[in-house]
Amino acid sequence: MILKTLVTGMAAAAVVAAAAGGVTSIAASASPASPAIQPVVWDIPFPQAPAPELQQPLLATLQALGTTGPSSAKSPYVEGGIGRIEGRVADGKIREAAAAGKFPLSFTIANIDQEDGFVSADVTATAANGGTASQNIQFVPGPSPTGWQMSKQSLVALMSSVG
Repeated sequence: MILKTLVTGMAAAAVVAAAAGGVTSIAASASPASPAIQPVVWDIPFPQAPAPELQQPLLATLQALGTTGPSSAKSPYVEGGIGRIEGRVADGKIREAAAAGKFPLSFTIANIDQEDGFVSADVTATAANGGTASQNIQFVPGPSPTGWQMSKQSLVALMSSVG
């Protein structure tokens, strides 16, 4: 009885495979005027935009970092904070950039991608004097007012690219 069930099942699978092959060959030989076959996925919604609820908090984090003022006020928005020596160096660079007319910075965010434990996004920073820099930035959840902090590596890379 088990052998009969197995043979019947194999025969049914062969018929289905042959039918699928025939349908494929018919579709391949159809005229160009016939409608294209579209893939269909059932019961799985496609996202409209990846992580759209993150755009505003990430933008607020960037805006807090892109203003003049002491680095101590920016420390909550940076992963691990800003140390005393780093703060002094950053304050000097902020003063130089402000004197050059680069502040305030404005930001645009695109391609937000949420991974396990961090978020990455393509960020374009535009200085008040018109200079722009684009870079992929990583954010981590943290105890900032927005709930997100820029990763230390991304901050260092962004500062290096801006000058």
